[in-house]
Amino acid sequence: MKVIVGCRDGPSKDLLLKSVEKAGFPTGSVEWINLDVSSMDSVRSFGQAILDKNVPISLLINNAGIMFTPFMLTKDGFESQFAVNYLGHFLLTHLLMPRLLAAGTKDQPARIINLSSTAHAFGWFEINDLQAKSHYNKIGAYSQSKSAQIMFTKILDEQLSSENKPVKVYAVHPGFIRSNLYTQTWYTKFVSLTMGFMFKTEEQGAQRVLYFSLSPQVEDLNGEYFENCEVVKPITLVRNRETQKKLWETSCQLLDISKFGGL
Repeated sequence: MKVIVGCRDGPSKDLLLKSVEKAGFPTGSVEWINLDVSSMDSVRSFGQAILDKNVPISLLINNAGIMFTPFMLTKDGFESQFAVNYLGHFLLTHLLMPRLLAAGTKDQPARIINLSSTAHAFGWFEINDLQAKSHYNKIGAYSQSKSAQIMFTKILDEQLSSENKPVKVYAVHPGFIRSNLYTQTWYTKFVSLTMGFMFKTEEQGAQRVLYFSLSPQVEDLNGEYFENCEVVKPITLVRNRETQKKLWETSCQLLDISKFGGL
């Protein structure tokens, strides 16, 4: 496979390139393109760069994330966790959908993997205040962004399935991973130090994502939310149809999308 990685300039890029070199991957098998998911302009530029390559996209993994950050609005006016963890992925999926549709077939559909979290179960979701302008709770905002990913997965997969489109969507919690997400606050550092023995390595987390990306065993489990490689029923709030539909409509309005992905 040819892998295109979208990430920001700086440590992430350097780490990626060093890892690729160390692993001895064939030259050109992994490509880096600048992407800052907190900026919708950056997402659009990245999406256009991919479209300009005119290559099929068999797999899209929406993996960028921040956690428990202080209140901050992006330059687009979006609450930062909502923007990075959800809204940027919503926009990118919209932009790349034509290539996913072109790559998928009836026998081998393309796949979209949305990284969510068991933290959705905190139950925080303010559909009328998604940008936290009335009240902000950093843990609640993270929970909200991950709930949004699950709802997005459900609605999009239903649209694709109803039109017999060759693309399937999955929401995945890969487990608690020893990553730099747990270095952002004192209490997540504490959790990492005291409970770290229960965490998975980044490689183990990646293997779970790849399982849903490639395994034929989950072919007919599209539209579901998974924890520990098993289907799990999200909390009632996330399964609410009216909330799902309103989130979809609001997301399209915020991003000025009239017809998602050309569907």
